Amino acid sequence: MSLLFVFVDGLGLAPPGPFNPLSQLSGGPLAPLGGACPLGEGFRLLRADACLGVPGVPQSATGGTALFTGVNAPAEVGGHLQGLPSQALREILARRGLLRRARERGARVDFANAYTPGFFARGTSRRRSVTTVMMESAGLPLKRLEDLRRGEAIYRDFTNRLLIEQGVEAALLSPEEAGRRLGLLALERDLLLYEHFHTDHMGHRGTIEDAFRALDELNRFVGSALAALEPDRDGFILTSDHGNIEDMSHTAHTTHPVPVLLWGRAAARWTAGEGLTLCGVTPAVLSLLLGE
Repeated sequence: MSLLFVFVDGLGLAPPGPFNPLSQLSGGPLAPLGGACPLGEGFRLLRADACLGVPGVPQSATGGTALFTGVNAPAEVGGHLQGLPSQALREILARRGLLRRARERGARVDFANAYTPGFFARGTSRRRSVTTVMMESAGLPLKRLEDLRRGEAIYRDFTNRLLIEQGVEAALLSPEEAGRRLGLLALERDLLLYEHFHTDHMGHRGTIEDAFRALDELNRFVGSALAALEPDRDGFILTSDHGNIEDMSHTAHTTHPVPVLLWGRAAARWTAGEGLTLCGVTPAVLSLLLGE
């Protein structure tokens, strides 16, 4: 089985309404997240608690660490921490990160995201996200723009518009072209992770129209990735670290549960159900991949 894991930053589940751009999607794999459309064939949608019993609003550093390690990170460090992981969180990621644990058990794992030259130029002073720390802890090389140009990586903005606006030489991709590329890359691994955080940026700084356009493109991207996979052979999971873009009435994160959208063999074999939290995702992925 090839498992494609799409991590979407800042995506929660909220009731349909005028401030929920997800409820404006009229079709595609993400439309059911808005609460107004039924799930398609082969899908399951679970809700995962992102608060983890800790007062306050979930944030990226602790939420991402909990998601990718199974450790209640906000409880460990005494609260929800925003931005990039602290030293304590980096140590948890190094010990318990999903990619390292899966790789140590023989799974072929990879992170699809390409990094810019500016990231590498900063050397040891570069600021590292949850997924970057997890990737490096797994002993895997980070992908570069050369990998992107060869079709072996995807940028965090899968269309490459942001790169082109910065003067970087890159092909402009439609969401469908980028999604198919991601799906085909997933077929070469047991587990392929891709991170997209344009959604969180839109939740913080965009308009409801901006948010809908971002989600519409993401919906098309995911649909195209799934078209490259076989539901009887492959699996797919999409989830998040906290809510944000699902409520555009303000610019802060939310306390809403996050989706765990499953498809194919992941939907058929997923073991975690009621009472799911962020901490339950990594154990369930390892069970799915390795039968643990």
